[in-house]
Amino acid sequence: MTSTTSDRHRPVTRLATGLACALLIVVAAGCAAEDDPSNAQIGSCLEALGKGGKTVQNDFRIVACTTSQAAYKVIKKAGSCDDSTNGYVQVGTRRSRSRLCLTLNAKKGDCFYQEVGFPTGKVSKVACGSSATYRVTKVSDGSADASVCGKDVPNWTKTPDELPRAIVYRSPPLTLCADRP
Repeated sequence: MTSTTSDRHRPVTRLATGLACALLIVVAAGCAAEDDPSNAQIGSCLEALGKGGKTVQNDFRIVACTTSQAAYKVIKKAGSCDDSTNGYVQVGTRRSRSRLCLTLNAKKGDCFYQEVGFPTGKVSKVACGSSATYRVTKVSDGSADASVCGKDVPNWTKTPDELPRAIVYRSPPLTLCADRP
């Protein structure tokens, strides 16, 4: 039996196909690692992927801060997030010694939909309107004081269902003022 030109090239074709598949697997693994929240740095933005109640580390992925999915921002990496009742979402595993301390990735005019209670329930950036739970009316970077939102505006933790309200992060200091969308 004589060998044809296509028979002689089959091993090369198989090798090329195998290398292409291996490269795709490596690239896919790299992409998966790239958006892994355990790789987040201070200033990274995250999207919450989980549904409802408490969000955990595996329920997040790193996204560009300019995208509408970027509802959270890593404000620091620490053993704990100071007073977690003041608005921080803490992301980390039980065995992890380091936590990601998250704030809302918000600027004046941004609207959010809050699932369940703040701060543990999932938050998503949404268009302002009927699907929004609240709108950020002011951002005071460098201040951890609810009074920047108004004389009688309470801190979020004291009245989580009332609007307007202040979301106060103590370290580094940041206060977001929220009101009806």
